[in-house]
Amino acid sequence: MAHEMEPKTAILFINLYAEMGGGEVAIYNQLKSLDRARFRPVMMFNRHGAFVEQIESLGVETVFLAYETVMLSRLVHPARLWRLFVASGKMYGYVKRNRTDVIHCSDVLSLLLIAVSVLRFRIAVLYSVIFFYERARMIVFNVLAIILVRSIVTNSSLVREDLLRGTLFIARKILTVYPGVDMSTFRPRRDSETKEFRNELRVPSEAKLICMVGRYDPWKGHKIFLEAASLVSRERRDVMFVIIGGALFADVFPFFKDYYNDVVEYAHQRELKDIVIFLPHRDDIPEVMRSLDVLVLPSISEPFGLLVLEALASGVPVVVSRTVGALEVVRDVPGVYVAERADPDSFADRIIEALDASAEKDTAPARRAVETVLNKLSWNEHARRMERIYASLEEPVTP
Repeated sequence: MAHEMEPKTAILFINLYAEMGGGEVAIYNQLKSLDRARFRPVMMFNRHGAFVEQIESLGVETVFLAYETVMLSRLVHPARLWRLFVASGKMYGYVKRNRTDVIHCSDVLSLLLIAVSVLRFRIAVLYSVIFFYERARMIVFNVLAIILVRSIVTNSSLVREDLLRGTLFIARKILTVYPGVDMSTFRPRRDSETKEFRNELRVPSEAKLICMVGRYDPWKGHKIFLEAASLVSRERRDVMFVIIGGALFADVFPFFKDYYNDVVEYAHQRELKDIVIFLPHRDDIPEVMRSLDVLVLPSISEPFGLLVLEALASGVPVVVSRTVGALEVVRDVPGVYVAERADPDSFADRIIEALDASAEKDTAPARRAVETVLNKLSWNEHARRMERIYASLEEPVTP
């Protein structure tokens, strides 16, 4: 009874984006599994969007604050600095009026926004690093993390090692918590189910469908995928390729749109229009996965790669760059084919190998091996680990 009377830990999540990217998928699933008897999450946004709708569907409280999402390099403009100062004042007012035990954020801009509130009210901050930081961002983060952040969580050891190489005096704050996968949502197709995605694309039943999913960001490796597609199509006539993704966050990073146009032009120049289909961002990724023969992650460097877990859970083999963080947990799992970084020939070889292997081998033993690994990577387990971190942040800091 005493435990029931204890006040819930109030966690304020600050998110700079209202669209559904990989980081947002992870937050959504964490909140879905969070113990609401012990924790009261509140999500702060600066505008409405698909991610907001998903969070509200969980019954999580949302609040809105008029802060601007901009690239750090653009904060040098006096008008933007002033708007950040004003937004910081509004944040101070919110925290003063509303109990906040922990702030969880994942962007350097968020740290600037909350700095005054954290220092004044001595709020514990948990910071998630979910991608690789360029040098300027790393320096700014390092300074702010020393002053403001109690704990830092990375989504792979790859990201953790990158942080350790680029920062000073914060190593003891850093730990790694891997993302999870929902195996009830991502699962193999049942015999009674139609292949809706393939039917939508009018892909012949005998064709092998090879897919890349990812927003248009230069490090995602779209051109590597296109080059590999060209090479594979010379060896096999039964293949079709599809790229799914949008220029998400292009309002903040305008070069994403330029990169998208460059990729499309690249495909046009190499006359790949007959074998490569371009599709925008989609919300039916579980259905997409169940329709594929191979998923490809050609990233130059991928912090984790949640799609790797989702494809394997769906019974789909994956071809991934050697520099994908998810390999830390699935490297030895059947159906994982590792290609050399930024090497289209290597990717083409691994794609053909994956297609040949899936046609020749009994998949039942491989499926059991995959499930053994993925069962340890549930979102429930992820949430439990995060809950232990939140609880530790409430403990007094020892000198």
